[in-house]
Amino acid sequence: MQVTLASIKNVADEALNKMGVDNESRKVIVDTIIFANQRGVATHGIGRLPLYIKKIQSGHLNPQNLAETVLDSAGIAVLDAHNCFGQVAAYTGMKLAIRKAKEYGTAVVGVRNSNNFGTAGYFGDMAARQGMVAMIYANAAPAIAPTGGTKTIFGTNPICYAFPGGEGEDPILLDMATTVVARGKIRLAAKNGEKIPLDWAIGPDGVPTDDPEEALKGSLLPIAGYKGYGLSMFVDLLAGLLTGSAHGGDVKNLSKLDEDSENGHLFVVIDAGRFLEPEQLKNEVAQFCEKVKQCGPAGMIYMPGEKEYNFRRAHQNAVEISQAQFDEINEAAASIGVNARLELE
Repeated sequence: MQVTLASIKNVADEALNKMGVDNESRKVIVDTIIFANQRGVATHGIGRLPLYIKKIQSGHLNPQNLAETVLDSAGIAVLDAHNCFGQVAAYTGMKLAIRKAKEYGTAVVGVRNSNNFGTAGYFGDMAARQGMVAMIYANAAPAIAPTGGTKTIFGTNPICYAFPGGEGEDPILLDMATTVVARGKIRLAAKNGEKIPLDWAIGPDGVPTDDPEEALKGSLLPIAGYKGYGLSMFVDLLAGLLTGSAHGGDVKNLSKLDEDSENGHLFVVIDAGRFLEPEQLKNEVAQFCEKVKQCGPAGMIYMPGEKEYNFRRAHQNAVEISQAQFDEINEAAASIGVNARLELE
């Protein structure tokens, strides 16, 4: 069903306000929700609102922005999120990384004791539109077992790479999980009563399954076999161990209501203007993209992120969500006394 973006914004803003989220934090969280839904990533958008409400009510998600700089040395910094919203901690961290990169040419900012930050592409886009190259890593709760093992230890552990676009063009933006799919897609399939492809996950018995409930009890499959396992491990090392956050299987799922999540994030930002003049950079990127697209028939090759940017332009007023999500979100809003509701276009 097509739901208006205006109603998504209203429901999210009013619900978060009701739960004690401060004004500046709400702006960031709502913006990331809209960004995700407008890019067709429903699993990382408004669909998580009921979970945010439950997590705040449990006392294991702080509604206030408490992100604190605990280390600041030239182009390096570490923030302690103190269990605030992951989007807010990540936004604070990326803003700091961009500022430091402008000053020092490059910056590395880590965030510890955070929560899931939604879609990594939001923060990559944020940097690339300011002439920065960005590399983003975030660890997550156990979802995959190492190659040869059966016990899950590493998360879907997203990686995002962002590069400034050519003149008048969107950034080149790669935002991917290190598993075949993000766990949110499997949860959404379970919520909608749908089957999943057999190459997404294995059940607790180690056998490929098309049952999302069994998949959530078992292990997601890493991309490209042992290579995906290796990538997921390094994200855990960079975003978890290096930043002083939970790692090695100790990150908790956002849906775990009796403990803090303790996610870690790492932002590596490079000022592209230190390498090439802005106009030269834009021209070089435009020529690069053209060369890539000439490798096949017209209209058949897309740059990373291009389809999502096109989707966003085509969905300026409304986006598709499932009936199950629609009902769950409206029920969650009603349960805390919020009058706003999702509305059909």
